[in-house]
Amino acid sequence: MKTWLARWLSAYLILVGMLAHTVVLLGAWYVLREYQVTPRQAMVVGMERLGLDWPWLEDLLTPAPAYRDHVLDGRLRDSHPRILLPQLADWSGQGVPALMVEREAAYRTRGVEPLGGCPQSSLPGQAACYVITGDPASGEALLAAARRFSVTPPRASGDYGNLWELAFAYDFLHLYPGFGEADRSSIRTRIVEGLEQTLLLLDGPEASLWHGRATLAASAWLAAVVLEPDTPARLGLITRSQGHFLDVMQALALTEAWPEGYNYWIQNRAFLLALAGSAYLNGLLESRQRGRIRTALERTGFWHIYATRPDGSVEGFGDEGPRLDLKDETRRVIDLIAQATGSRTLATFSHYLGERHGPESYFRGYRWGFRLFNDPSLEPFGGEGLNAFQALPGAELFGRDALNLTYLRSGWTADATFISFRAGHSFTHHGHYDAGHFTLFKGAPLAVNASAYGAFFSPNRLHYGIRSVAKNTLLVLRPGERVRPQRRFTENIAAGGQRLVFPTGSALQNVGQWYTNLGDGLHLEGATLERFEHQPPAYTHLTADLTRAYNNPQYDAGGWGGKVERVQRMLFYLREQDRLLVHDQVLSRAPAYRQKWLLHTVNKPQVAEARVLRGEPDNGILESPGREALVSNPPGFLQVERILPADGVIRLVGGPDYRYYVEADGDDSDLDGKNMIEGAVDRPWFDNPLWRLEIQSATPRRAVEFLVVLSPRLGSPPQGRAAPLAASGGPLAGVKLEDEAVLFTTPESSELTPLLPGGIRRLWLVGLPPLARVALDAPGLTREVRASGGGVALLELDPLTSGRTVISWR
Repeated sequence: MKTWLARWLSAYLILVGMLAHTVVLLGAWYVLREYQVTPRQAMVVGMERLGLDWPWLEDLLTPAPAYRDHVLDGRLRDSHPRILLPQLADWSGQGVPALMVEREAAYRTRGVEPLGGCPQSSLPGQAACYVITGDPASGEALLAAARRFSVTPPRASGDYGNLWELAFAYDFLHLYPGFGEADRSSIRTRIVEGLEQTLLLLDGPEASLWHGRATLAASAWLAAVVLEPDTPARLGLITRSQGHFLDVMQALALTEAWPEGYNYWIQNRAFLLALAGSAYLNGLLESRQRGRIRTALERTGFWHIYATRPDGSVEGFGDEGPRLDLKDETRRVIDLIAQATGSRTLATFSHYLGERHGPESYFRGYRWGFRLFNDPSLEPFGGEGLNAFQALPGAELFGRDALNLTYLRSGWTADATFISFRAGHSFTHHGHYDAGHFTLFKGAPLAVNASAYGAFFSPNRLHYGIRSVAKNTLLVLRPGERVRPQRRFTENIAAGGQRLVFPTGSALQNVGQWYTNLGDGLHLEGATLERFEHQPPAYTHLTADLTRAYNNPQYDAGGWGGKVERVQRMLFYLREQDRLLVHDQVLSRAPAYRQKWLLHTVNKPQVAEARVLRGEPDNGILESPGREALVSNPPGFLQVERILPADGVIRLVGGPDYRYYVEADGDDSDLDGKNMIEGAVDRPWFDNPLWRLEIQSATPRRAVEFLVVLSPRLGSPPQGRAAPLAASGGPLAGVKLEDEAVLFTTPESSELTPLLPGGIRRLWLVGLPPLARVALDAPGLTREVRASGGGVALLELDPLTSGRTVISWR
């Protein structure tokens, strides 16, 4: 009887074990389906969700330590502090440090009211109080707070722990005379334990590179840099932490802006990366990577400046949130980078933020850091508002050959025209599928990003906000296209946009892995920026190949051979004319694949002869045969003029029931799409457009060429009109703008015979081979010039009289 009972219990336990294993595997399978993660990550998450504690399985899944062979770059400074203000090493630890006395005097001289004060409740705040005052009571309070501080274990996403706070306090505690060896050893032990936990996450695949991995690596380096490399074990921790941090900084150097968008950067990544970057520059001597770290920090700092619109808010481009207003978070990050790099330009931006937002330029809980982060010896440049940056170039490119994020402007005054352009690859699940997207601001948002980040898994985000249909780019509708990258996409919405790579989760671990998935694996490739040329004060020119962002013959996510063969976009901004010309060439795989040119606007554009195709005039889909549309968002106005396609039509889509409208089946011959409103939000930090303008050819065909002239103005609509140019053989990608003309060339041609009207004084040629020799032969006039390195040539015509004109180049 006992034997039978024992066998029964044994069988029961085996069955329970098998069921438990099955449940774990099912949980892992669910997580794999839910997010784009690795099997190990899915298994661990599945165990956590099921509340199972199997140490043997976790040991089995523990990753091998990364960067064991990494050679420490430089050597740690012998003295403390190493994270910030290493010049305090000579302070006795009693009385106000000389550096703080100097800073207070500089603040008074410049009329700056320092933020923050004492006492402070947070551990870093108490460290700041001690350094600022030199009060022994503050030092003792800091030590007591450090003794009772509890280190929160980090997670791969969401809560990354608070280890940096203890490391920050420990670094400054070395200055306090009452910091004895017993306390030193106790706190150091907790830092080491926290660092080991952080490295365990970094060694595995759980944390994604342009996401939580950046925060974890920064935290690890901040903990490592305050330790002494006096044992092989601690030296190993320091070295491995540096390896992880250097890879994250390589990622930052690659993009020079944050691919998740501004809000995720400034609220989740920026502070710790800037603080850890400061620790790298301050805490290491004889570092070979010093210059690279400094440049990455400075370039990222400059991105903040260039992304700031004339209205003082940031032009967002990913999953965004409220800190587009530049309050609370941005200034302390800029202060840290300015102090670490010695940049007066960034110090000027800090001053601008202080003037604009006052105390709200620092969140109240962070104001303890003002005197530690803000270096008053970096005197800001003179000038009112953003006009203080008038010495900077009017255009800048961030993340060349990677993110390809460009900003250009007519000037730095409040009435300037501001344009952004994105033409890069994919990096993270908080990025959008927006190759070729541009925005335009003058006095108010005129051509805007229609994404508004609400619920992460909502239909509005998955089926509209992250997609090309919400951007000012190009759609190619393929009837019946299948777009369901994973199970969260409960509906198949074929809206005509670019490939969705990892819309709900990513598991990239390092820059090398990102490169490996360009053209293979995940196929992270998007747009390639072929030309970027800024020639002040005349023009800025950009050319981007967008082909590989869409399903194409080289790679189609559904395996159907692609829907486009070539998609190219050119932007040509004439600063004196204050006009943006957008020229696109789209070659689809079949005539039935409809091409659309998109422009999102806050208010309904005005068009002539509009007829309602669906809905109502102020809430529906309308179509106009007209060539012009007027966008109004006072005090700004934008005239939109369709030059090509010559047989084109303009559609307006918008109003309460159509603002998120998508063609679900990839076919707009029957307007049976859906309004993806579920999960949509209107927030004051978004531009909240209600309408979009679509330009398309009147009849479907494989090859469509778009040429659109955008003329922004303040106070009243533009008065000038753009006129199409033609050649003896038919339509031409050219336009007359008062006494100037612009012609776009193609790589397949080497000669044009435009029918140029009289009165043209200047002729621009765009898209030429770099440094090509250009010759013009017209009645009574010959000219020969050399194109720029970006393929732009200017012919002065003095003025041109009517007649047959031949333009050739070689």
